[in-house]
Amino acid sequence: MPASPSVSRPPKPSPDWLPATPRRRVGALVGGYVVWVVSCAVFFALGVNVGKLFPFAPAMRRPLPVADTPPERPPERAIDLSDARYAVQVAAVATADEANRLVAELNRKGFTSAFVTRPAAETGNELYLVKVGLYNLTTANQVSEELRRDFGFRAARVVPN
Repeated sequence: MPASPSVSRPPKPSPDWLPATPRRRVGALVGGYVVWVVSCAVFFALGVNVGKLFPFAPAMRRPLPVADTPPERPPERAIDLSDARYAVQVAAVATADEANRLVAELNRKGFTSAFVTRPAAETGNELYLVKVGLYNLTTANQVSEELRRDFGFRAARVVPN
């Protein structure tokens, strides 16, 4: 029998979206999986950082409340010292270090006229008295109430100076 010439047929054209061979199918699946994983990673990163990226979320940027800062207080008013005979006693403490710490805290909160009265041996007082300002009686009562209500100094009281 005579040898027949081998005729090679051209492969059947397949649509562009459908791989023709199993190897191409596997490659297409792996490629699709890689694209899916990368897109998930990108969207996750954007989702995590959406509050940090200014162009994407300007409405979500809010200042965080800071617990250590006291409420703003207007500077103390200038007073007429001819009528200023009262101070507000904030605390009575046993050590000078504690008294100085309270004075520094009061200064940070806007009470710049805070001072310490040292113990006097002749009176038998062994405590350091932390006081604020010289005021007339009306202003001293207002400052005392403000110290109790707004700043938590429950022992604040008006004393003659």
